[in-house]
Amino acid sequence: MSNQDEIQFLPTRLNREATVYGGMTVSEFGLTAAIGFGVGLVLGIILWVIGLSWLFVPALAMLLCIVFVLIGKTLVARLKRGKPEAYLNRLIEERIDSLLGGNKFIRRQGFWNTRRSSKGLF
Repeated sequence: MSNQDEIQFLPTRLNREATVYGGMTVSEFGLTAAIGFGVGLVLGIILWVIGLSWLFVPALAMLLCIVFVLIGKTLVARLKRGKPEAYLNRLIEERIDSLLGGNKFIRRQGFWNTRRSSKGLF
């Protein structure tokens, strides 16, 4: 068997985050579930303060957690379509960083100059 006939090992998927549900990775799934749980928790507490039963707090938290994951899987799939594999994660990190006033990312407006000429190298 020659070198050309051997199957080359291409580790393109080794560092990629695994898809767990509906095209969402673990971090995206956790983020949508946490947002849904938080929204449901706030709504449940508001209803409890108004005078309804305290059982609305955990019930709405879990119900909206499930609803957000079910709806979020289609939204996340639309956002990720045609983009690089870590695009959505970097977009979320950049938005959080800009909201908190951090300086983790390079923010520069304008064009980058490579200073290459049309002439050859030599």
